[in-house]
Amino acid sequence: MAAEKTKPWLDGIVDTLVAARLLRDSTIPHRNRLAVILLDSAFETTCRAYLRNEARIQLDNAHRHRQNLIKTMRSNLPDIDGEVWKSIDYFYEEIRCDFYHESASKTLTDDALLDYEETVYFVIDRAFSVRTTDLVQAELVKIKARGVLEQPVQEIPIAWSSLTSKADRVLAAVSTIKPRNVQDVNAFFRKEGVALRLTGDEFTNVVARNRGSKNLFYFNKDLRRWEPSALGRYRLPKVVGDAAQ
Repeated sequence: MAAEKTKPWLDGIVDTLVAARLLRDSTIPHRNRLAVILLDSAFETTCRAYLRNEARIQLDNAHRHRQNLIKTMRSNLPDIDGEVWKSIDYFYEEIRCDFYHESASKTLTDDALLDYEETVYFVIDRAFSVRTTDLVQAELVKIKARGVLEQPVQEIPIAWSSLTSKADRVLAAVSTIKPRNVQDVNAFFRKEGVALRLTGDEFTNVVARNRGSKNLFYFNKDLRRWEPSALGRYRLPKVVGDAAQ
């Protein structure tokens, strides 16, 4: 979107909102408590980014205090109704501060979280003349396309002692943890009680150089990790099945 290209200070704000949305949609027990803290962080970042980059106001030590920051925002965005600012104050004073400093066990309802999210989005829309919902949704689509939101693969019990081939052991490890490097693989072997340890060259030989095994792997450049190729995924059940017999 044009807004993303012309207003780079929006990037961090949108990332924080995306994180809040991912938390909101997760199964983490206290997800709403964590999400409201992120939303409030995005709001404060919005205030500073707007005043500095849109209103061209030189922020000083006084603006480190939230009360002064909000006062300056209100004076520069007079078209935003006072009820909106009251709602933001309420969530900060009665909910966010309590969650952050005192009550780790508390949470809030989904409806209340959605109300606060809508309020924060509204202020961002007015401050930067954007559609925040569209910006967040666009990032979520990108994340999903990269596979970040894919469901975790159920681990297959592996009879490691029966896997005598180094390539087969690496295939089982890569399929399970999708490592970024040989250190990840060795840490996984250690956790599994597998005696094998690889050097960087040995790992590279298996996944990228050896004619007999390199086609079982590919490097996902977007996520910067090794994954099994389609051929590797096809071979894995046979490798594990043979080892279990």
